[in-house]
Amino acid sequence: MFPLKLVSILLFMAVGASYGQKKSNKNAPRKSTGVSVAPAHFHFNHKPGEIKSYDITVNNNTSIPKEFNVNMYDFNMNGKGKSNFLPAGAGKYSLSSWMNASPSFIELKAFETKKVKLTVSVPNTEEGNKAAWSILMVEQVAPRKSLLKPNASESTVALGVVPTFAFGIFAYQNPPNVTDNQIEFTDFQLKANDTTKNLYLEVQNTGNGIAYCTSYIDLTNLGTGVQQRLKVKKFTILPELIRDFSFPLKGIAKGKYLAVGVLDYENSDEIQAAKLEFEIN
Repeated sequence: MFPLKLVSILLFMAVGASYGQKKSNKNAPRKSTGVSVAPAHFHFNHKPGEIKSYDITVNNNTSIPKEFNVNMYDFNMNGKGKSNFLPAGAGKYSLSSWMNASPSFIELKAFETKKVKLTVSVPNTEEGNKAAWSILMVEQVAPRKSLLKPNASESTVALGVVPTFAFGIFAYQNPPNVTDNQIEFTDFQLKANDTTKNLYLEVQNTGNGIAYCTSYIDLTNLGTGVQQRLKVKKFTILPELIRDFSFPLKGIAKGKYLAVGVLDYENSDEIQAAKLEFEIN
């Protein structure tokens, strides 16, 4: 079964000491601040046939021992960037079949840190020439406790919930040979109703590589010449997928406007742009 929580979750908020903090008493008991996993993601750029290893650090900065399973899953995304998870090796662009994590089970004492070795072996075949991705899950293991029935009888059913948490580490592999410079605008329009007005921007990855993009909109009031830039958005877009974004037009004065949507991404010599004229009454 897949974990109930398939996103990076911190059950305890880790709090770091501030710079210039007074020196603490070495004999004082350490405070529980949380559990953390690093890094949060991997962006590989391995050649076919290349083998490399990386460290994943799991830190139990609490006074309670913890146990974790380390598992890998594939995932797909729909046109709006929502993920659905699959068994390892089941994804069309599966990276999990090229990854190995050791150990796959770790026990951490109170205030203990351990490392998991992640080895990525890209095959020297045609398969190794395409983009791939997966997610590595560090999932807490909680022993099930016995339940005491408050009123023991044949008709009594005792149910228990064991709260656990998990950390998701997304891993993306882009071989140097892939072409990821085929990101295109598919829609750019004003969406308005009685209460809100938004500029809607949609882009599609028609290439065969993963693209790491930045998108923003430059807005010019055609009557006054006043210019402003709407909030920059950074995102990852996988092959064959579509991403869409809404830019709220809050506090924008009435008038006619020219909007220029800009899409910039790594490994591209040119930026993509789309123009739109609209009026706010």
